[in-house]
Amino acid sequence: MRNVKFTLRAERSFENILNYIEQKWSTKRKVDFLKKFDKSILTIVLHPESFPCSENNKMIRKCVLTSQTTFYYVFSTKEITIINFFDTRQDPNQIKKDIK
Repeated sequence: MRNVKFTLRAERSFENILNYIEQKWSTKRKVDFLKKFDKSILTIVLHPESFPCSENNKMIRKCVLTSQTTFYYVFSTKEITIINFFDTRQDPNQIKKDIK
């Protein structure tokens, strides 16, 4: 089974998203978000090529978690690395800078 790790940038953005959801909405919404994330991670661990490649870099894949949140990852035979989370309401050009 592949290990899953976060870059420092992904860790920070994930924490920010979780804090935002809990403050703006509720703990239940945060838990629901985490369940979706866990389900996506399980899919990636079992089938890492199941999500499309990024338009900016074909080595990076993207997973749309919610209509507002997408995360980017790379994988090898032993590891999945989550590069960053992206709020889709942001400037789409920002992601080009964030996933380098």
